[in-house]
Amino acid sequence: MPNWFAPGRKLAFSTLLLSSVASVALAQNASDAINAGEINASGGGAGTTVGTQLPTPQQVFALPQTVRVIDPQQTQSLSPLAGGPQALSLAPGAYVNGYGGTGATKYTIALDGIGQGWGGYGGYTGGASLMITLDGVPLVDPATGLWASASIPAMSMFQGTTVTYGPGSAKDRWYDNIGGQIEFTPLAPTATAGGTIGLTYGSYNAQMVDYSVNSGTISGWSTILAGQFARSDSYRVGPDGFANPSNDYAIYGKTVKQFDDGDLSFGVYGARSAGYRPQVIPTQANPGISINGTSAAGTVNPGTLYSQQTSGFYSTPAFANYEKWDVNQLWTVYSKYNRAIDDSTAFHNLAYYVREDRLHSRLNDAFPQGASNVSEYNNPYSYWFGDKMDLTKQISFNTFDIGGFAQYSLYNTQQSFYNNQPPFNGSRTNPTGHYRSGNFSQIDTGVFVQDDIQPIKNLHIVPGIRYVGFDMHYADMSGSVFPNAPAGNNQGALGNGLPGAQANTFTAAEPSIEANWQALPWLNLYASYEVGYKTPQVGGGGGLYQSIAPQYAGLAKSAEYQVGFKIMLDAPEYGLRKFDVGANYFYLNYSNQTIQTALANGSAATSFGTSYYQGINFFADDNITEALHTFVNASIVNAVYTSYMSGSLASPTYFNGSHVPYVPSMTLNVGADYKFPIGQVIVDPYMLYQYSGAQYIFNNVTVAPSSQQLAAYGTLNVGVNAKVPFTLYGQDRALDLSLSVLNATGNKYNAYLYISSGGYFGTPSGGYGLAYPGAPTTVYASVGVSF
Repeated sequence: MPNWFAPGRKLAFSTLLLSSVASVALAQNASDAINAGEINASGGGAGTTVGTQLPTPQQVFALPQTVRVIDPQQTQSLSPLAGGPQALSLAPGAYVNGYGGTGATKYTIALDGIGQGWGGYGGYTGGASLMITLDGVPLVDPATGLWASASIPAMSMFQGTTVTYGPGSAKDRWYDNIGGQIEFTPLAPTATAGGTIGLTYGSYNAQMVDYSVNSGTISGWSTILAGQFARSDSYRVGPDGFANPSNDYAIYGKTVKQFDDGDLSFGVYGARSAGYRPQVIPTQANPGISINGTSAAGTVNPGTLYSQQTSGFYSTPAFANYEKWDVNQLWTVYSKYNRAIDDSTAFHNLAYYVREDRLHSRLNDAFPQGASNVSEYNNPYSYWFGDKMDLTKQISFNTFDIGGFAQYSLYNTQQSFYNNQPPFNGSRTNPTGHYRSGNFSQIDTGVFVQDDIQPIKNLHIVPGIRYVGFDMHYADMSGSVFPNAPAGNNQGALGNGLPGAQANTFTAAEPSIEANWQALPWLNLYASYEVGYKTPQVGGGGGLYQSIAPQYAGLAKSAEYQVGFKIMLDAPEYGLRKFDVGANYFYLNYSNQTIQTALANGSAATSFGTSYYQGINFFADDNITEALHTFVNASIVNAVYTSYMSGSLASPTYFNGSHVPYVPSMTLNVGADYKFPIGQVIVDPYMLYQYSGAQYIFNNVTVAPSSQQLAAYGTLNVGVNAKVPFTLYGQDRALDLSLSVLNATGNKYNAYLYISSGGYFGTPSGGYGLAYPGAPTTVYASVGVSF
């Protein structure tokens, strides 16, 4: 989880690594402990880690917040090729949607109904509103508010995932914490040298190699290098045998220097994920859609009608009729610094630089033929850098945190649609369809003060206030980037009669108050009220500063309160070993939303709304016996738009009272594993059942939520791990073997469904359903060794 930071200035990349970053070593209360940064977890003995650690159950128990940690004991029940989104799917209230079977392709995620990421899905009207961090570094594009989920393509180099619900404490927030924060904590260096290497092979020709190498402590420095490479075909295959392959790689390195009174660390992480994206598929046969595409006149080319009922549940068109190549690349360098100034004062600082590049390239699209936009070249990029710091000071029964952050970002929207065939004769640099290229620059700042008041030993009251500022600038570059393109196709501001240069500045105060009372040694009661703001989404084809004037822009606001309890006890006589259970009620009001809906021709429709989300989250972990571990994560959520305005600003249409789309009424996952010896081999079979309740869907005809629903579905994963000890050069080693079967019952279900307006396949009218089917039965086998 990101922590203490301070107002900074615009940084030059050449000086970035000279800045510092941190999380603190003062753990005077549980809130400090969970956010502790580069610390030696267990005194520096053999095999101990030296670096950022996942919060312990004891630390989570003592927090005045709803926090859930997803660790490897839970994620082992997922695919070995699972990425960050799949790991998140185990958290209470989490919903994950993707069109591929591995982390290389894109996913849209949601937490208690608040969404993030983009996977080619429309209708996630509460999207772009969760903060994502890696070792505390923000990975969310400040302008679009979006996270490229494929930037975490595999979990092999991560300790686990920490999920914080709601805007969070004033000192921990960034610029997009409307619904919560998700921290991916990478592996930490160890005090002794060693490493691991693993190999995986599975269904659809899936392959992965992952590794980690630790240097041990050398002259006070401890360093780790980890990485992975994977590739896989899709379970969606065309009639020509084209299997929509994907591939990804990631690399991570970190070095930590420990001092008597603190530490200094430098980190680097980079990932590139690429894959072909299969098309959505009609759920029922449509006479206007053939697997061979449509003609220029909109009539069907000869061939089987393309739908789950006619061409096959998992079918997709041939490569010659449709292909879309999708690449996401992200890298970051960062530095952390922690310093205990005295016994009651600590300083913490984080400096970082992040670069993100995307590419959507489509050359073949027979749906429909003869259009000016059958090909696409979308190559936007972003970068952001900044500094965050804070000072922690304990005075009597108060622990103060004072600090802030400053960040600069730039986002370029470049995209062109074209047709290189006569009579259009276009190219990606000479678009014959829609095009755009705009620069959004933004300076985000925030300063905070927070006090953890502990009047008695078992009571914490934590008031906080944060003052945020957002300075936004837009410049339309379309004319200079595409000088020969038709002016009428420009989606930028100049193509819509707006000024080519625009600016907006927003400021707001974000109050919060949290409290927890440890009523009994094993019972913690807590409550919180937190307010957060974020800038409206920009980018895409149209929308704010492009087709909508700047006076309609405003900060989105989240106001959430929670009440809950946590229980932690060890009572083996009752089958409660390391028993950890908790539940909370939440109500979040999300106001002044700017909602972007991408359309098939590359443009976007903008709507405005206010919604509320309320429900209950529940989790439990227990070792029923020494060998049997179980866990449960569940939620019930109701999400409704109190106001939703679609259509033009001059003649809007309202859909007030509609349910927020893609919020399952209930989510549930139940898992268990049982360890037992066979000779010297430790065998560990496991299972995981995941369930998503019915959910309302989006209607592209009305560009609004629909009253129709996607049916509930569930999947069962089973598998077995085995740890085989052996001795090499006099050292004890272990061979890890694994076999996993996902969706073991072969359940056929649609993970996503929306109502088409007809634009995607070029039909004369819409109103029919388009879906992405969930993955069928998938099998993986893995082998790994430690050294």
